[in-house]
Amino acid sequence: MWRRDAKMTMLIEDRFVGMAETDHRIANNLASLAGVIRLQRNAISRSGKTFAAEQVCVLLDDIDARIEVTAKLHKSLARASKGNGVNLGDFIEEIADMISTLNTAGKMELTVDNACDGSIDPRHALHAGLITAELLTNASKYAHPTGLVAKVTIRCETNDDGSFTVEVTDDGVGFPDSFDPNTDGGLGFQLMRALANWLNAKLEFEHDSLGVRARVVRPKPLAS
Repeated sequence: MWRRDAKMTMLIEDRFVGMAETDHRIANNLASLAGVIRLQRNAISRSGKTFAAEQVCVLLDDIDARIEVTAKLHKSLARASKGNGVNLGDFIEEIADMISTLNTAGKMELTVDNACDGSIDPRHALHAGLITAELLTNASKYAHPTGLVAKVTIRCETNDDGSFTVEVTDDGVGFPDSFDPNTDGGLGFQLMRALANWLNAKLEFEHDSLGVRARVVRPKPLAS
């Protein structure tokens, strides 16, 4: 009888520990999301601009997409066998599908090269996912100003040492000659640079008249 009670107590304790870890993870990720929204709010406030109803709807759509990314992250965690990591390839593919449904039909033709099957830290996955969502949104809006369908390819790679890469390529017109994606751009580029900084990752761009290749590279973490 004592052994049965002790076993039951251990199971209950394990359950509560697991719930506490889950609550802590959700709180952290919601805090990250709140930080992103505050960054957007502050940028809008500093601009001093007055927004039309259509522009406000676009801003709300952007926030909606970021909330959806966070929701998909936790769904991925719930499906994980141990709940400790997120399969980056599956997560990125879900984000791509979600962004496709938020954009006007025919604006973007997506190909996902889901070759990475490794799991990464949930916080890293959230930041990488938010950057990916921003890159996809930019491609759908700006790759072809004339309205042609943008052909976009997503590729990711994970390594056992914790490093990973997410790459988004489009076949659009590229950036203007005077545009430097490392320093220029509006709120979207500011957000991506901030997310990459929080992730301790490099945000790299290659561009010409045949398109843009954007890459998020998180190197091997330094030994503590």
